[in-house]
Amino acid sequence: MKDLIYAKSGHGYLYSESKNSFLFIPPGFISDTNDSESDTDYYKRKQAFWEEKGVFTPEKRNLDTAYDTAYIESNLANLRQLLIEVTDDCNLSCTYCGYGELYGNYDKRKGKNQTFENVKALIDYLAGLWLSDKNISFDTIIYIGFYGGEPLLNFPLIKQTIDYLETIPIEGLKFEYNMTTNGVLLSRYMDYLAEKEFHLLISLDGTRENNSYRVTKSGKESFDTIISNVQKLQETYPDYFEAFVGFNSVLHNRNSVASSYEFIKQLFNKKTSIGELSYSGIVEEQREAFATMFTEKSASMKQAMNCEAVVEDLFGIDPQTMQLSNFFEAYTDHTYRSLPDLFFKKDTITYLPTSTCPPFYKKIFLTVNGKILPCEKIGQRTPLGSVTNGVVELHSEEIKKIYMKLYGDIIRQCEKCYAWKNCGCCIYLFNANKEGKIVCDRFFGKKEIIAYFADALSTLEEKPEYYEKISKELTID
Repeated sequence: MKDLIYAKSGHGYLYSESKNSFLFIPPGFISDTNDSESDTDYYKRKQAFWEEKGVFTPEKRNLDTAYDTAYIESNLANLRQLLIEVTDDCNLSCTYCGYGELYGNYDKRKGKNQTFENVKALIDYLAGLWLSDKNISFDTIIYIGFYGGEPLLNFPLIKQTIDYLETIPIEGLKFEYNMTTNGVLLSRYMDYLAEKEFHLLISLDGTRENNSYRVTKSGKESFDTIISNVQKLQETYPDYFEAFVGFNSVLHNRNSVASSYEFIKQLFNKKTSIGELSYSGIVEEQREAFATMFTEKSASMKQAMNCEAVVEDLFGIDPQTMQLSNFFEAYTDHTYRSLPDLFFKKDTITYLPTSTCPPFYKKIFLTVNGKILPCEKIGQRTPLGSVTNGVVELHSEEIKKIYMKLYGDIIRQCEKCYAWKNCGCCIYLFNANKEGKIVCDRFFGKKEIIAYFADALSTLEEKPEYYEKISKELTID
């Protein structure tokens, strides 16, 4: 790309697609700013050298839309996380709930519980793959996640599932358990959770006012109950609390990054992960209500009075650091995803459109209605398989076709987008147009990518220590 990119300092850069690197352009490189004919001649020869070496050769966009079926099966055999929707019932009625009135891309909630028959069937199916030659992992931890609704409303199934998993002896494989809970029933089941060393994520938006969207079905505040239960857990099992308990806050118009972070830090000496409201699947007539509640995370962080302290303490999960980490991975030639990549540099790399996780690369999610999905954070309209009456239907060839269809709807947009190597969008979170086609609302033209480059380079000029800090402290998943 031959367009000059200017950082806030006024320094100019050029991005070389073929070398995947940025070139600093001294002022003298631009002919009308040269001080002498010798300077002009030097920079002309330098530019000719770069041209000869292909520095400005555009990178070919090798976009594919198909996963190999063997790859899908390998992901299942080397699974990282099995997530089970224990129940779709909940003892709270949070205003912004992803399964509430704001959204319409999920199965109707009927207070339904998961069946052990279906859970056992899926575990047995996966165990067959874990014991097969397709499992090439060693000394692996598989996280079993229990999801809701509020998962503790169906505690018997949680215990029954764990009891069954503990009867499955697979050498080199260990199960660990995690759960996100609203904390209302925490004191009732905390003995078991501590005994099994559950990785526990407690949903809490901050102070009483911050947390006021999290109400019971009768409209009463849940704040006092949750705080009391969490304090009891901390007092009863301090070592467990320190090692295994975390917090999650939803950002909205009644809290901020600073208020949520500071409250939880002061009361429990814990950091909290902070996420925005999902923009996917919003019911048309609820868009105004959603817009009222929605707050952008990066803007909230910048508004924090002690922004530097917050960013430093939340390093790695704050928007700026994540953006820089993605920038390094996509647009510098110093990131390696595997050991062979370090030694064997490919001339061409094939990309799939968007940044959608490959099927089952991270997890598999079983809903109460028996749908098999790649993730709990997406809508439930496109299942990849099912478990019905103890029978698993999961076919890699059909999954391949589903993804080809999804990518086929959007690949033409990706072919023209300048952020194709660094897309941060999941295809499942895109909205469809009137014709039912998926439409990307984050398309980058040349103007947008230059602005993105300029912003990243400006940050690195102002805070050069970020490069080393990100390189040493962050793991790219």
